[in-house]
Amino acid sequence: MKKLLSIFLIGLLLLPCLTLSASATEDDLPFDLVAPAYVTAEWMGGNDSPTTTKITYSLSNEMTAFFKEADEAHLEDRFAEFMSKYDYNDIYITTQVDWAVDDVNDSVSGWHANEFWKADNGFGYDNEGRYRVGEWDGVDLWIGNATETVNDHWITRYVSEDSLNGNPDEMTPGLKDQMRPTQYEYRYDEDGDGNLWIDYTRHTVYFRMRFVVTITRDTYEGTEFEYYYSDWSDTTSVGKDAAKFEPLTKEDLPAPVITGLRMTDKEFNDNPVVAFTLTVPDSLMENATRVEAAGGIIWIETYCRVKGDTEWTEMGNVDHDIKAGEMECALLTLVNNERPSIPRDTEIELRCRYYCDQPGEDEPLLSDYSEIITFGTDDIHQGDHPGTDVEPVDTPPAAPEKETCPICHFCPQPLGLCIFIWLLILLVVIVIIIVVLRRKNKKKEQK
Repeated sequence: MKKLLSIFLIGLLLLPCLTLSASATEDDLPFDLVAPAYVTAEWMGGNDSPTTTKITYSLSNEMTAFFKEADEAHLEDRFAEFMSKYDYNDIYITTQVDWAVDDVNDSVSGWHANEFWKADNGFGYDNEGRYRVGEWDGVDLWIGNATETVNDHWITRYVSEDSLNGNPDEMTPGLKDQMRPTQYEYRYDEDGDGNLWIDYTRHTVYFRMRFVVTITRDTYEGTEFEYYYSDWSDTTSVGKDAAKFEPLTKEDLPAPVITGLRMTDKEFNDNPVVAFTLTVPDSLMENATRVEAAGGIIWIETYCRVKGDTEWTEMGNVDHDIKAGEMECALLTLVNNERPSIPRDTEIELRCRYYCDQPGEDEPLLSDYSEIITFGTDDIHQGDHPGTDVEPVDTPPAAPEKETCPICHFCPQPLGLCIFIWLLILLVVIVIIIVVLRRKNKKKEQK
């Protein structure tokens, strides 16, 4: 019994030193930690370096909404207040990108992620401080903007001779140790600079990604870190067996879904800023990721007008990038000679459409317009064709409500008086008549 008690006490002493696993407390995160979605790789055709590839991916709506709220809290100097609802001080998200050549299960050129990709000793390091991952192993990649749905990284870039050979003394692998000799060629130019080449007509390079969420806590002993890893994404590839990009068509780009137009308390050049909510469906995430991976772009065009005007104005100073949640639009572009400023009580109408520029296509692809929204309603024009300027249907004015009696609450108040007052008056008149008649009769009898 004493031995068991000793073991229990030792365990309690060691408990603060243990690192919690992601699966133990992942429910404490402010969003579901899902894998990167719609991961798409595109070889850049020799631009930047002979092997540079752009990998594009989507964050979930829940993730982007959280990091947008956190970003606004930072800008407004209230981040500590924003984080007070959680039991940690800070949170940020990065990615890891794994790669393989020809066969993901190959012992040499297959997936390269291993125990050194975890952050136990710092991403990529062992417990003796040696860097144990290669040049192309993306163990700690920063996301450009976690408030936006679609992001990308440039990966598998320049390879120096040191990166090719690695450092055997430090046990750092070289790229030549992570591929088969027949899968690459190292060439030198006339200046003596070397670079690695892969023949993408004969070989396929595969990629997969995952998110890493880091949270920090301030303790008496310093800052503690906890790390959470999502599942790996689906596989994408470049080269011989990679899927080819097919341009989107009109059917692939439905009208934006926007709601909740409101006036914010912000201003831009002394004119107000409005905000509205964009809903980003999975199909749009996928298409935007594919298009941007291929070197194209999908963004949002926003048009406004003052209610009563007939002409629409394409707005500048507006959120163009696709992101779930609130989009902001400064009303400065509506200012003109006849309207030198926009008062805050001005009623605004707003609509949007998607603009898609795709490689190999001469003309941009435009979606239909969204429904038109204004303050206090999500859609003021309903119809079969979203965004068209359908005239509102005139509805006949409602018949005025009949005034009800404040006393009995049901009579029609003849001549403005309650029917019961009229009955009371009638009763009084009858009583007076009876009294008068009786007096006349008594006088006749006395005579």
